[in-house]
Order: sequence, then C-alpha cells, then structure tokens
Amino acid sequence: MLHPHRMLAVMSNAVFFEDMTDEVRAGAEDVARLITAASPATRAQVLEALATQPALSDLVAALAVRLVRDIAAGRHPVYVTTEDEVSPAEAARLLGVSRQYVDRLLADGRLAYTRKPDSTHRTISVADVEALVNERSRRRTITDKAITALLEGGLDY
Repeated sequence: MLHPHRMLAVMSNAVFFEDMTDEVRAGAEDVARLITAASPATRAQVLEALATQPALSDLVAALAVRLVRDIAAGRHPVYVTTEDEVSPAEAARLLGVSRQYVDRLLADGRLAYTRKPDSTHRTISVADVEALVNERSRRRTITDKAITALLEGGLDY
C-alpha cells in the first residue's frame, strides 16, 4: 500500500498527494499517456509493467481502490496535489464543511487566500487547506485524550 506521507486522504471526499518525487510524477505521466493511447488489449500489458516500479504501482493501486469506493458510495471524488489552488467552494468540499464556514475562515484569517489579477475571485492553496485539516485533527486528538484522561480519572460524563 502507498506510504502515508505520499497520499493523505482528507475527510471522505478528497485525496491529497504530497511529497511526490520527480521520478514518480514522471512515471505517472508516462503511464497515463500509455494507458490513454493503448488499445484495450495492450492496457493490461501497460499495467503489468507497473510491477517494475513499486512506488508507482502502489500509487495506481491506491487510486483505483479509492476511485471504485467513491463511485460505489455515490461520491464525486476530488484528487489534488499540495501545489494546487482551489476556490472557496472547492475548499469547503475538501474540508467537508459549508461554503459559508470557509468564508468565515477566510474573513478571520484562519485560512489564507489570494485574489486572481483584476478579479474578486479568491483562490486558496491546497497546502493551506491541508494544514487546516491537520490542525483540526491535532486539536481533536488533544481533546479526545483530555476527555479520556478525565473519564479514566473517575469523572462522570
């Protein structure tokens, strides 16, 4: 399976890819080009060739599993890299929150944004969205640990 530092699933509707080496990225581009151009009979050969590149093979397998699960669940998955930028609506989808909540995060300065030149449209770095997700997860873990400690200490909940 793909290493956690290579792919981070966020909530139930997004997959972030990070720390992709140039070798894996170039290999993925080559595989995509070959699969797109290949006839159905030769696609199997292209996929078999992935076995010679374990990191790329893991990436393709993880994507295939995630895509099939998302389709089966009726979700429309979002696949992004940490270099991408998204709109506030897309950020809300990645975070699993409302667009209005993302607007509040932007207004409060908790989530940074940039404006497109000569436009009122805002874009948000996927890396910033991921950082917010990680921070929320870290705080949730701290809270869970505190509640567990209190319950183990005999406090009634």
